[in-house]
Amino acid sequence: MIRNKLHLTYTTTGCRSINDFPVLTFKIGTGQTKNDRVWLTKKKDYYEKTWKKSGQKILQKIEDTCGDTFTDPSKEKGIQIILYKKTAQTRYGNLKENNPLEISLYLSKTDNTNTAKELLIRMLVHSFIWQQYEYRFRNREQTLFEDILADEYIAAIATFTVLGRKLGRANCAKALEQAVEGTVYRLSQKQTQNKLVDLLYNFFQEEKTKTKKSQNLLEKREELIQKLLTFLPKTIETDF
Repeated sequence: MIRNKLHLTYTTTGCRSINDFPVLTFKIGTGQTKNDRVWLTKKKDYYEKTWKKSGQKILQKIEDTCGDTFTDPSKEKGIQIILYKKTAQTRYGNLKENNPLEISLYLSKTDNTNTAKELLIRMLVHSFIWQQYEYRFRNREQTLFEDILADEYIAAIATFTVLGRKLGRANCAKALEQAVEGTVYRLSQKQTQNKLVDLLYNFFQEEKTKTKKSQNLLEKREELIQKLLTFLPKTIETDF
């Protein structure tokens, strides 16, 4: 979550020029079979037609919902959306922590237009949040819950708001469910798991060499938490 920046309210900012927003381009990812490329091309055509018709309105709603604007790099370079076939190993999308302007979107052949639209908006919200970190707020240390759980929850709530859904108890509960699911998924990836295991192992090995006395694990709790909080934001992949 971006402190003092993400406000879950919608405000009318008036008519703006298309140049005030990043340009989105859609392409199909490599490695697809001929059959997959056929239906992915149809999804791509849908996105392009929808974006030409209402893309500017969607981007402005994202800005109004989050209480800030898309960054200058996104307006200068644009945002690229690469479409892939969803598999058992992928969720609905990902973007790398240091490149929020390239989104990989994973789709199923059976996704209807409402689902496809929601998935795109959700990833654009994630991109918006990470643009703020990458281009505006990198001088401030981030934390585990700010980078992962809170961002997942804010992205879900912002997506519902942009789609015009009321933020009643049911949708807040659904947003929390999505946030918990996303957080568990991101922390359960093999690469991340290995890094966490290495950190924990090295931490206790270092403590073991300091003293031969029995360790009081509760006394080490805060120190361990601090190591985890500084470790994860700098190395974890932003996969959703």
